[in-house]
Amino acid sequence: MYDLTVIGGGPGGYVAAIRGAQNGLKVILVEKDSLGGTCLNRGCISTKCFAYDAKLLEAARTSQVLTGAEALSIDLVKMVARKRQVVETLVSGLGKIIQSHGIDVAQGLGELIAPGSVGVCQDDGSTKEYQARHVILATGSRPAVLPFIEVDGRYVQTTDEALDSEDIPGKLIIIGGGVIGVEMATICRTLGSEVTILELLPDILTTEDEEIRRAMRMLMEQRGVKIHLNAKVKEVAARDEKVEVTYEDETGQGQTFEAERVLVATGRAPVLDGINAGKLGLETDGPFIKVNARLETSLPGVYAIGDLVGGMMLAHKAMAEAEATVANILGGNEEVKPELIPRCIWGFTEIASVGLTEEEVRASGRQINVGKFPYINSSAARVMGDINGLAKILGDSETGEILGVHILGPHATELIGESVMAMTMESAVEDLAKAIKPHPTLGETVMEAAMDWGGLAVNSPKKL
Repeated sequence: MYDLTVIGGGPGGYVAAIRGAQNGLKVILVEKDSLGGTCLNRGCISTKCFAYDAKLLEAARTSQVLTGAEALSIDLVKMVARKRQVVETLVSGLGKIIQSHGIDVAQGLGELIAPGSVGVCQDDGSTKEYQARHVILATGSRPAVLPFIEVDGRYVQTTDEALDSEDIPGKLIIIGGGVIGVEMATICRTLGSEVTILELLPDILTTEDEEIRRAMRMLMEQRGVKIHLNAKVKEVAARDEKVEVTYEDETGQGQTFEAERVLVATGRAPVLDGINAGKLGLETDGPFIKVNARLETSLPGVYAIGDLVGGMMLAHKAMAEAEATVANILGGNEEVKPELIPRCIWGFTEIASVGLTEEEVRASGRQINVGKFPYINSSAARVMGDINGLAKILGDSETGEILGVHILGPHATELIGESVMAMTMESAVEDLAKAIKPHPTLGETVMEAAMDWGGLAVNSPKKL
């Protein structure tokens, strides 16, 4: 008998297993594939390897002091090999960490047979059953593909295939202008592809602040990415080593594009393999498992976390939910607040945000001040040679409560951590303004935006 069985070895699953073991629980982790899940094996880590390689190439090409940089190119085979080495090293290291905590690992497809009972279908077809006092479902997600699109892995791909391809197409069509679409467009455009994005909605990155996403869209178009909004894809057909995509544009007219490859980036869907909700009597919320604030499902002793329960499909969200779930199993009362989960995007420049967008705050009727500081006024950004960016803070005009922070620019994904901490500690905008920053650093942009919230920014012209 185990204290805890975790089904799924991705970011949520392995964190739950480790945290459970650290608290004295006897734990078994069930994983059908490689430890680390999608994020480590074919998602976050793989994408960021490519993004940083592409960023290095772009920085060299645009340098004002390097000579001969225009002749530089990336060896795609070596780029993929580096990515594989990074992934293999991290997967191996994770295995050793899990082993060091005395966690048992069962390889195979996990099936929730009943509360407290999990079956593992092994490679030879046999099933072994394990009993546990508590079960955490952390089976993650997979690419969601429109039903009329056939993914062949060569001409029509999802990120599962694209992130392991050793060639870059001359022409690429990306269906979807969300985070995945924007990140892959950035990588492929920097490496030489002609990239076209077809987005069904009226804008890309619709979860982000309108001012931020508008700036990112303009930057992408300046770099040569063609973006078609309100584009409803009707057909994707591979013919003669080409792919034709037919879509309906915003006027209702039919249009056809041809490319060497199509990347389907239309979101992700929860993996319910081994979880027969109807048979178990497990309540669902659309395609997701329904949980309460404590991440408990409708079945006693069964919890669910990460992409399986919806919301933002982010590795760090799953990790935070894993921590909270184990705390609750041990008798706590932990909740994960969605408004404190940061969102990060690695495009031609970075986007990072936490809390509400300006549109959301305005719609709520709250009275706010908005503080802004552009990278163009930052000494550090000038030193780095990249002045495309903006730090933006939304705060209640009376109480100073921080309602949202949005950063566009280099290192935004690192800079957002301070604001998350401030909001977690219920700090006010004035606290961000008073925190002394080393000079010259990009961290000063957040400080100056907080100062600007009160009309007191030092390195911006006086507000009229």
